[in-house]
This record gives sequence, C-alpha cells and structure tokens, in this order.
Amino acid sequence: MDEPIETTRGALPQERSSGRFAAPDGLRDLVERLLDWLRSRAGSDLAAVSTATTMRNVVDTDALADRTPPKWDVRHDMVTYGNGTLTDVLVFRHGPSRQELVVMPERNTNPEGEISFYHTDRNRGVRHLLSIGADSLTAALGYILERIGRFEQLFAGRGTELPSGYTDTADL
Repeated sequence: MDEPIETTRGALPQERSSGRFAAPDGLRDLVERLLDWLRSRAGSDLAAVSTATTMRNVVDTDALADRTPPKWDVRHDMVTYGNGTLTDVLVFRHGPSRQELVVMPERNTNPEGEISFYHTDRNRGVRHLLSIGADSLTAALGYILERIGRFEQLFAGRGTELPSGYTDTADL
C-alpha cells in the first residue's frame, strides 16, 4: 500500500495505433485518396477564377430602402438563372402581405443592362414574370419607386391591377 503510484507520459498504447482501434483498410484507403486529391488541389491557383459584376456590386440597398415606404424591405437574393447558374437579384418585399417585386437582370453578368420584373406571392408560393421590362437598372428602379404605392395598394387588397398591365388577378 505504501508504494508510490507512477504516472506515465508519452505515446499512446500500441493498441490505439493498430489493433482494436485501427480504422478498416477500406476507410484508410478512402482517407488516403481524399488527402491525395486535396494535396493536388492545393497547388492550383486562382488564375482560372473569373469575376463578374452583380447587383450587389452596383446597388446600395440601404440607400434604396431610404426611398421606399416603411412597410417595404429591400434586399439582395440569389435565384437560379437559365440552366441552373445563380444570379443576384434585387427584391422589394412588402412585409404585411408577403408579396415581392423581383428585379432581375436579363443577362446574368450585366446587372445594369436590360431588366425583367417578377411578382412573387410568398403566401401561395407562386412567381410570375410581369409583362414589363426596362432597358437599364436605373430605369427599372425608377419604375418601381414611382409606382411602389400602387403595388402596395394591390398587395393590401385595395387594387385590382398591377401597374405593369398584368391584370390576371386570379393568379395573384
């Protein structure tokens, strides 16, 4: 009883590095292949990466939100474009009605060019392409800001026609 207890420090016991704690050979091979692939990718450089201008680069949503009525929120969002690529869009959301106006560039990498408009009803989970467009982002934002009160009336149930001429209210 009077013998001192010695604590040992150093390497883990042998059975931890092989034996009952060892990984199966298949898992070990998989990890080795994964590590080899990661090492080969580490040598690649960023020369193959291209840059693109998006809505986030050209639209200050905070400044735009200052020009919209209080019940409206302005934000960026990502949506699929064409064959599954992503594009950055601008969303004007009317909080009380959960309705949105989406401003989307016609060409993914040219946000200041031609613009399409979508109406999204978050309550019903539907989105419609509106029958209007704009030649530029400046014109599109001007259109929305001039007519945002009319959109709000429509979304609140006090209007019957979108300012764009899109009149199929049964789909709204």
